[in-house]
Amino acid sequence: MENSALSARIRSKYEEMTTVERIIADYFLNTGFQEELTPSQVASALYVSKASLSRFAQKLGFDGFRQFLYQYKTEEENRLRSDSLNDSDRQVWEDYTFLLGESRLNINNRSLERAVNLICHSKHILIYGDGISGYAAKEFMIRFKRLGFLVEAYTDDFMMQTNSAMVQSATLVIGISLSGTTKNTILGLKKAHENGARTLLITSHYDKKQDFDVVLYAASLPQMNTGMLISPQMPILFIIDLLFSRIIHTDLGYTANYLDTLHALEHNQKE
Repeated sequence: MENSALSARIRSKYEEMTTVERIIADYFLNTGFQEELTPSQVASALYVSKASLSRFAQKLGFDGFRQFLYQYKTEEENRLRSDSLNDSDRQVWEDYTFLLGESRLNINNRSLERAVNLICHSKHILIYGDGISGYAAKEFMIRFKRLGFLVEAYTDDFMMQTNSAMVQSATLVIGISLSGTTKNTILGLKKAHENGARTLLITSHYDKKQDFDVVLYAASLPQMNTGMLISPQMPILFIIDLLFSRIIHTDLGYTANYLDTLHALEHNQKE
């Protein structure tokens, strides 16, 4: 089960688990597929109670352990039927599948609508991102400039802090930090909020003591910030695409702006 989407979900919740729950998690992460597995067999093999199995499954988002087992068996049977991917390819594929599924679960429609409203009613948009999140910030800037927004991306501490000190209430400051702990980005966003700007944070981990106007949650995997197999930009770009799609469909002239930039780019390429 090492390379399944379900194993990715287990790994993502592992640090939050109790000692008993980790014993159950290790069993499914490290034991080969057993088609006829039952709750009683698992409880007996691990010397744990069925209540512990139920709590383990609920921590992963299932109603109960039987639902978890059904998903486990389904994924393992699909994996065994598929022989087109080698182990390393399969892990990338299944991590992507997990992240897309988690992204869908994480999205709060009300928060997404509030974010769209903030973007559409802001005269000036600043986007903060450090390191790899900085690349996502620049992608955000390029795409939303093509919709007609006055938007800038900043990826270094000096510009983040300087601009945060001069923002106004009509300014929207967007911070991108998958970990939620990127010092430059979070401090810049806090300062902007204190100075009257509206603020939006895109993250997978949020300290609720921080008072931002909107928080959009991105999916994540353990140690995803290292970019070992999956780029940390992936779940962030998913949220950017959702925002872009919703704004395009507001029918407020943004599509026309986008097409104008498309025609301009095509004209330049022909010259």
